[in-house]
Amino acid sequence: MPKDLSINEISFESVILIKSWPDTLENITSIISGYFESQSLPKVGEFQIQKNTYIAALSPGHYMIISQHQDLIFKLSKIITPENAAIIDVSHSRYGLSLKGTNASHILNKEIAIDLSSKTMPELAVIQTEIHSIGVILFKFTTEDYLIFCYKSFFKSLYEWLIDSLKDQDNIQ
Repeated sequence: MPKDLSINEISFESVILIKSWPDTLENITSIISGYFESQSLPKVGEFQIQKNTYIAALSPGHYMIISQHQDLIFKLSKIITPENAAIIDVSHSRYGLSLKGTNASHILNKEIAIDLSSKTMPELAVIQTEIHSIGVILFKFTTEDYLIFCYKSFFKSLYEWLIDSLKDQDNIQ
């Protein structure tokens, strides 16, 4: 494996999806902002880091909140009612992978047909895409630092594919 590339499993205590109803978007935005004491939430396609918690806007009114706070679902369920949004704990069904290094974008572009350059995908961007026709959520910290969330059932295949891609990269250099 190239010395300048690393891949690591990243685990979080809480991975929460919140999907507001069309007529409750503003209310949900206010509730989430208030809970995290944030002036505003990220725009669609962006994420922010607040108190060691990632808040990503996947689409209008659709948020993914990732944290080390184990009881986050219980706290959010107390302030987000079913009339305002659906709230789902997907902590046990999603795994995270960290990919870091100078060629991280190149490795990802072997399977993701999206321009990951800073010109088209700035830092702190988040996208939903596919790898091997399986949905993943890709967080971009920098051009050399990514976090990939995938379904638990796809994790081993994704991990092995990334390891093989890193080995291929090492053989090219």
